[in-house]
Amino acid sequence: MSAIERLIRQGESETLVFAAPSLGKDAIASHVVALLNSGGGRVFVGVSKKEGVVGVVDAEEVTEHLQSFLMETISPKALFSVEVEGLHGGKQIVVIDVPGGKDTPFVANERVYLRRGANTVVASGDDLQMLLQRRSTEVERWERRGSPVLSLEDLDAAEIRRTVQEATAGNRFHFRHPDDPEAVLSDLGMWNRGMLTNAADVCFGQRPAMRNPQVRVRAFALQTDKGGDYLDQADLNGPVNQVIDQARAFIHRNSPLAAQFLPDALQRQNLEAYPDYVVREGLVNALAHRDYASFSSGATVLVYSARVEIWNSGRLPKGWRADKLRTNHASLPANPDIAHFLYIRNYMERIGRGTNKMIQTCREMGLPAPTWAVDEDGITLTLYSRASIKAPEQHLNERQNRLLADLKPGDSITLRDYLQHFAGDVGDRQARRDLKELESADLLRVEGKGRAAHYVRTQRTWRL
Repeated sequence: MSAIERLIRQGESETLVFAAPSLGKDAIASHVVALLNSGGGRVFVGVSKKEGVVGVVDAEEVTEHLQSFLMETISPKALFSVEVEGLHGGKQIVVIDVPGGKDTPFVANERVYLRRGANTVVASGDDLQMLLQRRSTEVERWERRGSPVLSLEDLDAAEIRRTVQEATAGNRFHFRHPDDPEAVLSDLGMWNRGMLTNAADVCFGQRPAMRNPQVRVRAFALQTDKGGDYLDQADLNGPVNQVIDQARAFIHRNSPLAAQFLPDALQRQNLEAYPDYVVREGLVNALAHRDYASFSSGATVLVYSARVEIWNSGRLPKGWRADKLRTNHASLPANPDIAHFLYIRNYMERIGRGTNKMIQTCREMGLPAPTWAVDEDGITLTLYSRASIKAPEQHLNERQNRLLADLKPGDSITLRDYLQHFAGDVGDRQARRDLKELESADLLRVEGKGRAAHYVRTQRTWRL
C-alpha cells in the first residue's frame, strides 16, 4: 500500500481534504486557500468522503486546467503543486500539495477560508483580524527585503528568459507580461516597493555573493571518511539553480563509481555512487530552506570517501524534530519565493514529499536511507554511497545490540515482541524510544500503522 493510500484510509483531517470529481473548481480553490491560511496540507481530487477512491477521468488534462485556474484565482500568488498520482487498481487521482503560506491572508472567490478540523469554513471578522495581526507582527522575511544596491544590470537576463520559458512550458506559472523583466520579477514577488529583493539576487544574481557573502556554497572533497587533506574544493556562486547544478557536478566527480553485475549479464554496469535525484533533492532542500539572513549563515557540501554531508544554517519549524522529515509532513518553506522559483524551474518536483521520495529511492536502489541531524548550528543531511552500507557509529544500548544480533535482514518484530523479549528490563515508553532510535538510524524500517505496525530489519550494518 502506498503512502497516499494509507492517508486516504485515515480519512479527512485539518491537513487533508477529499474532493469528489464532481466538485467545482471554485470549491477546490477554497480548500487550497484554507490550507494556505492554516499551515498547509493536501487536497485529493478523485476521492469521495462516502465512496472512497473514485478516480479522475482524463487526469492529466484535469491537472493542467486545475493548475491554471488556481494560479489565476488565488491571491496573492502562492506556492503549490498539482500532480497526477496513480493508485493500485489503475485509478488516478489529482494531488494538490499545499505548503503553509507566509503571506496570509490568501483569498479565492473574494473570500478568505480556513480549516477547522476536517472542514473548510469562511473566515470570520475575528479570524481576519488575527491573520492580519499575525502578518503585521512578523519580521519581514530576508528574501522579501529590498536590496538598495541591486539593479537589473546585476541580474542574469538569460536566466529570467529561461524561467519564463520553462514555467510556461511546464504550465507551472503564467506571467502577465512575459517579455518585460520588471513585470516578471514583480509576478514572482521579487520587485517590492520599487526595489529588487534579496530573493531576486539569490535566484537571478550573476554574482550575488558580492552583495551577500553568506549566499555562496562551499564544497570540499576529503581523502577519507575521517577527513584528511582536501582532494578538491570549490566556492559556488551565481543564480541558485546554477549553484545546485555546480554542487551536483562536484559531488559526482568526487565520488567513485560503483560496479555491479546485473542478473544474466556478463558485463558489469557502472553506477553513480549516489542517485542523482537524491543528491539534487538534498541540495534543493538545503538552499530553499536555509537561513539567509545572517552573515554568519551558510551552506557547505562535504564529500567523503563513502558519504556526503550537506549542511545548511536553517531551522526546522517550531516543534519539529529531525525524524519528522522521515514521515508524511506538511511543507513550511522558510523562503517561499526562492522555493517557488525552484518549483517553476523544475528543480523542486512535489511540495512537501521530497524527503520521503529520497528515502524510497535509496531503498529501491539498495542503499541506506539518508539521515538528518539538527543542532543549534543548522541541519545536516547525510547520504551514504554504494561503496558502503555501514551505518555511522551508533551509541546503542545493550538491548538494541542484542536485538540487531538476533535479527537477519528482512526479519520483523513488533513493539509487543520487543517488550516480551526484554520483559522486566524495559517499559513501554523506553521500548518505543529504543525502536525509534533504530528506525532513525535506518537499522529498522517501520511498516504498517497502529496495531499493525511492525519493524523490519534492513540490510544496513552497524558498528559496536
